Amino acid sequence: MKLYSSADVRAADQAAERAGVAPATLMEAAGRAVASDARATWPAALRPWILCGPGNNGGDGYVAARHLARSGCTPTVLAVRPDGSKGEAAEAARRDWRPHGEIRPLNAETLADALVRADLIVDALFGTGLARALHGPAAEAARALASWSGPVLAVDVPSGVDADVAVPPGPHVRAARTVQLAAACPASALAPARFAFGAWRVVDIGLPDGALPEADRPRLVEDAVAAAALPCRSPDAHKYRAGTVLIAAGSERWAGAAELACRGAHRGGAGLVTLATDAPFPARWPETVLQPVGEAQGALAAALDEVEPRHATARVLGPGLDPARVDELADALAASPVPTVLDASALDARLHEAVRGHGGCWLTPHVGEAARLLAEETGQVRRDPVASARRLAEAWNATVVLKGAGAVVAAPDGRVRLIAGGDPAMASGGTGDVLAGLLGAALAAPYDDVLERGAAAVLLHARAGERAARRRGAGLRASDLADAIPAAHRALGGGW
Repeated sequence: MKLYSSADVRAADQAAERAGVAPATLMEAAGRAVASDARATWPAALRPWILCGPGNNGGDGYVAARHLARSGCTPTVLAVRPDGSKGEAAEAARRDWRPHGEIRPLNAETLADALVRADLIVDALFGTGLARALHGPAAEAARALASWSGPVLAVDVPSGVDADVAVPPGPHVRAARTVQLAAACPASALAPARFAFGAWRVVDIGLPDGALPEADRPRLVEDAVAAAALPCRSPDAHKYRAGTVLIAAGSERWAGAAELACRGAHRGGAGLVTLATDAPFPARWPETVLQPVGEAQGALAAALDEVEPRHATARVLGPGLDPARVDELADALAASPVPTVLDASALDARLHEAVRGHGGCWLTPHVGEAARLLAEETGQVRRDPVASARRLAEAWNATVVLKGAGAVVAAPDGRVRLIAGGDPAMASGGTGDVLAGLLGAALAAPYDDVLERGAAAVLLHARAGERAARRRGAGLRASDLADAIPAAHRALGGGW
């Protein structure tokens, strides 16, 4: 699913008008879709209160109110400025609602009344065009709705959410459900903003073909697409055809990180996993081939060079690695062109030129690590992770997996894939190490589009985390997540 910015949507509205589709026609379709969704989702809600803003989002609300009234409901309409609507919204207020009832001002008194009397509130205050913090009655409404026990249906975007970024600029509505009009926006797939949307769907409002930009836009990775992109073994598969992963990781202090990366690779379907380390985990899985690393400077690069190429169709470098050994990874990058995942200690500016020259690396930073590599504030990365991931991908000539409550996957050619999944229980040490190994396994088997393959692996990691969290709750361990990967793959429609 493509995700379109607020600028894209404005351009599409203008293109529709040039094509002869009147704004009132789009508004009618939008309001009708909102009313239909409300009735289908909450058929027993007969006292909806519709909060309307002064712009087109409010106009959609007036149309929705008319359709709700015709369906047997008794709507009440509150407006930020009852006589201050503009353009099509003012016409919608006059044409669609005033013949049916009054428009009351949105203030503390009417809002309190709504919270007592309504069984559904429709948020039609502000849509995709708002990029600043709410203030005045709209801000008070957002705060009040946060403690209301009833359902809220948002029109297009929950009011107060900037449609283009991950962090809302101020108070905002948290909806149970959102009807997005014509296209989904980036915020609906980016945490924490996506949690304000609740369940959401996109409805067709009659934009003509070609109104939305044809160029590639960030895309939300969906389960069926991910299942098709993940490795699928043929009946006559053998371990080398399945893909082999070489992992350079671990140290005396962080031996477990290397083990978790290995388990991620095994559960991710690698035919063979080799670990180069100077400190193997005592309870390591016996299936992992051990490549010992000496203590001398240069020993890690030498150990990697000793591994047969057919045992390393992809590599994972860095989980739990002693930072003193990072310099040796530059030689390892120069020695092999295979897809290479860099995680944890390997996310180091000392490797910048080696990574750029390699051209097939995957970086897996969390927000803090991305900010350090970009020399930016963490708040900037958190607010607009798509832009930050793109900058990092371009600067390092590498594909970036920017981790968080979900993930942004950005390729150096500008393409972006978003993963909206996971569970808070995954905020546990070692889950990123499992992802590094899983990603290595996905990249080890040949595939035409490595961006799609890698993004699918990131979604699989999220789905495995959700599955493990249902069983373990907040007690989820990274090893639980690794063990859930095969079942999560089968649930996606694939499986080994």
